Formats: sequence, structure tokens, C-alpha cells
Amino acid sequence: MFNFRHLLLFFVLLISACGGGGGGTSAVSVSGQFLSSYVKGVKVCTDSGYCTLTDSQGRFYLEVKTLPVHITFFVGDLKLGDYNLSQNGEIVTPFRIAGNSQLGDILARFIHGMAGDSDGSFETLNFSQVRVLDSNVPDGESLTDAIESGNDVRVDLINDSGEEYSVEFTPESMAVKLCSADGCKYVNYRQWLFLVYMAADNSLNDFALLDLKEMAAVKINPQVKLVVLTDLLSGEDRVTESDEVTGDLVTYPLSGEVDSGSFETLEDFVDTFYEKYPAKNVALILWDHGDGWRSSRTAAFDDTNSTFLLMFQLRKALSDLSNRGVRFNIIGFDECLMGMEEVLFDVKDFTDYVIASESYEPGTGWNYQEILSFLLSNPQAIPEELGRAIVDAYRQTYSSEENDTTLTLALFSRGDVERIAKDLDNLYQDLNNQTFPDFQTARDSAQQVACSSGDDCSYYYIDLYSFASKLAGKYPAAADIVSTLNSVYKTIIPGSDNKEFHGLSIYFPSSWTEAENSWYTCYVRETPTTCVFGNVQIDGYYNPFAAQTDWDEFLENYLSME
Repeated sequence: MFNFRHLLLFFVLLISACGGGGGGTSAVSVSGQFLSSYVKGVKVCTDSGYCTLTDSQGRFYLEVKTLPVHITFFVGDLKLGDYNLSQNGEIVTPFRIAGNSQLGDILARFIHGMAGDSDGSFETLNFSQVRVLDSNVPDGESLTDAIESGNDVRVDLINDSGEEYSVEFTPESMAVKLCSADGCKYVNYRQWLFLVYMAADNSLNDFALLDLKEMAAVKINPQVKLVVLTDLLSGEDRVTESDEVTGDLVTYPLSGEVDSGSFETLEDFVDTFYEKYPAKNVALILWDHGDGWRSSRTAAFDDTNSTFLLMFQLRKALSDLSNRGVRFNIIGFDECLMGMEEVLFDVKDFTDYVIASESYEPGTGWNYQEILSFLLSNPQAIPEELGRAIVDAYRQTYSSEENDTTLTLALFSRGDVERIAKDLDNLYQDLNNQTFPDFQTARDSAQQVACSSGDDCSYYYIDLYSFASKLAGKYPAAADIVSTLNSVYKTIIPGSDNKEFHGLSIYFPSSWTEAENSWYTCYVRETPTTCVFGNVQIDGYYNPFAAQTDWDEFLENYLSME
């Protein structure tokens, strides 16, 4: 297992700004803002003694003779830091004041805390009615100097309502806290941590490089932190991060071979950056080949190490992370065939939303330039909004192309997945010798999703909607499945295969012969045991979906009646 913790990791914040006009040497117009929050009432002074206050959009205007000019920022009489302004309309951020990402991140959190904003939700950080009562910042030093010294820092303040509070920085934990009579809260401004686990140590190597170029095309708002682990078949494995000062991507080559087919590697990747870059919302994107519930390429396949991450191993990794306090708002599969009820059920306990394709995906996969551009413009987007934007980007990318296969991408909430599982269990109760003809007719007319080669459709994944819709008139559970799938936000992009998909599949062989050809005996394993997929023996294998639902019992009864 490769350990990422030796890497030099930075805390970061992005500050976007709106530019100011003007020119010449007599007047300089500069505007700035923290993240999506403007900073009002901060005092800006030149060495000549001229001072002004930032307005409601963070802009400040100075009378200077020449550029560059040395300026100092204050909240009241508390000096925040210094900066050399070199051009008219220049963006000034905590990162630029501090000079590096780690110190800039702490300074940004401290400033948010002093404005009473613990989670980055304030549109405007208003210091007009905030007064500094006391601090342990040494005379003559700035808040930036005090933080950089490695000592504890504390500032006491009072707001316009007469409420007293303090902001504290502890270098041992790197934490900034906002404390009041009601207790203390950790301060954080970052809205999204966007993690991409790019398992490209296989035939997708070149597509990984293309997706990294898509990401690099966007100047990423530091309110959003992008971190990508890329395991390549050729070239150095790497970690790529967005830089909070420039918005560009920075790549750190890794000195060892990454085994992306190991669940421990996934855990270590998430652990490392979840801790280093805490955010209000977290998305984890699993990038690779996909096979749905079954083996060989499910979730991650590593050619160099001859390993692959199976669904029960992915669930273990997510469970281990959850036990350590890691929680995701979105888990996405930029992979083929992962839009299955089995797959979504396995991960739904660890996330609010899941995004996946029922069908095959083109090698180019998701459009990361469009996705990150959306986050740049909408850093405070809630998880559902980002999920819809990912689906929309997929539609925009492929709807104007001629596709060999029908393409899908759908956004499922945890509630959607749980309702469908419950309704499938109810359908199991409806299946008996008398009702079997109804179920057989529905299965025979259901749309087949994937064929492994030519006419050998040995996956036996069917479109769940096309099956349930044939039963909806007589069986309430089937009608409920149809209703849920109709409500799901998705895109269906027609292909030359003329298949009708509705966003979600399920494993359903129609005979014992089909079952035997598609590893049915592994599918129904409810407890860890040894299972053989082709020439590969998997120890400790089990199917979490079979262990927690009645679908495997449904299949056994159905096949026995067939």
C-alpha cells in the first residue's frame, strides 16, 4: 500500500474577485473578496498614512503616486498583514498576503471567524460593526506574523449586538475555533472537497491524461479543493491538486507504484486529504472500468498489480472510513455499467447521493471541464445541485454526437435506492406459482442492458423500469418502482443500438443456464467465502446486496418455477 502522508500537503482557500477600473498613477482601484463572500469594513492603509475602508464588495480605492505601493490591512487596530500592490485592479487574497497556501488558509479561516462566519456561508464578511477588544498578537506584529510564529493566537471581539466572542488558532491541531457563550465551533470556509480516485493502470491510461487536461482547463475557485490520485499504466503515478493562489493544478509525482486495486489504497487516499482539506461537502468520484455488481473490473482494476476492487471491498473501505468519521455527500462512478441497484445499495449508507451510468460510457467519460466550471461559478452549490450539474454536463457532451450505444447517467438519492430495495422485497412476496406467468412475461420483454461480446449477453443485466412497468398495473410494488425511477434526475441519450433505458439495471438471468453462465453462485453469497470468477479465486467474497435484501431469494424462486 502506498502511503500519501509523506507528501507536503497544503491547506488552501480560493478567493475570487471582481476587477476595478481606472489607470494612471494618481488613483488605483482594487477589489477583492473572500471566496464567494465579500469583505466589508477592512481598513487599508499606505505607508504615507492614507487609509480607506473596503466597501460592500470588498473594493478599496487608494490615492498613490506610483506603483508598486506597500499597503497594510487592518480590522480595527489589529494588523492583518502587508502586501505590495503592483497593478491597478489587482486581486488581493489571504493567500497573497500570507505568501503561501498553508499560512493563507489559516489566515482566511481566522478572518472568517472574526466576522462570525464558521462555515463559509456568509455572503459578506462585515467588519463595519465589529470591534477588537483584545489579542495576544505582539505589538508591532500582524496577525499573519503571529500565526507564522507557531504560537497560539487569540483575538477577542464584540459585534454590533453586544455579543462577545473570540477566535483562536492552535498550531498543534492547525485548527481555528470561533468561541462564544454558546461554545466553540471549528471555522472552515471550504465548500467542496472533490476527490477523484483515477484507477488508470489499464487500457484507460490515455483517457486519464485527457481528463486531467479537462480539469487543468479550469481556474479552480479555492472554495473548491480538487485532489486527484492517478494510477497510470505508463508514466509516473501522481497526486494532482488545485492551487488556491493561482487556481491552477499542481502535480506531485509519487515515488512508488500505486495499487489502485487495493481497498487500503482508497482508504489511505481519502483519509489523507479528507483530514488535510476539511470541507462542508465531499464528493468521491471512482474513475475506471466498471462491470456492475460482478468482478474483474468493478470499481478499480490495476494491470500492474493484477488486482481489482470488488464491490464488497469497496463497501469495506467506505465502512472503515465511516467509522473514522468520513462522510460523503456524493459518490460518483465515472465507469461503465455501475448504474445498478446492487451497486447503489452497497454504497448508499455512506453518501447522500450516487451518480452512475446504467449503460456503457465512452472512453472520454465525464466532462470535468464543465463540472468544475459549474463549481467555480457555484461554490456553495448543495449536493443535489452539483449532482444535477454532472448529469447535465454529460448530456451536453454527448447529446449532439452519434453514439453506438445508448448512454445514460442518473442521480439517485439514498432514499431512492432504499425505496427501490424495499419494493423489490415486496415483489418477492408477490411471486408464486399463480403469478409466475406475469413475472415471466415481464422478464422476457425487459430490455437487456449489456452484452459481453456479440450476441453473448452473459451479463444478464436488465433495465429495471422495463421489467417493473409490465407489472405495474397489477402489483403496487412494481408501480412504486416505476414512480421512483420516473422521479430520478437523469439523462438518456439515444444510440444506434436503439435500446430503451431508464437509468437503472438489475441482475436477472431468465433461466438456470443463464445463471450458470453469469456467476450466479457468487451473486447469491450472503456470507464471506471463496468464490471463483473465471480463473480468479476470490477469498472472503460475498454480495452485500444479497445479504441485506430478498432479491437473491426472488431469483432462486423464479428460476425454480421457470
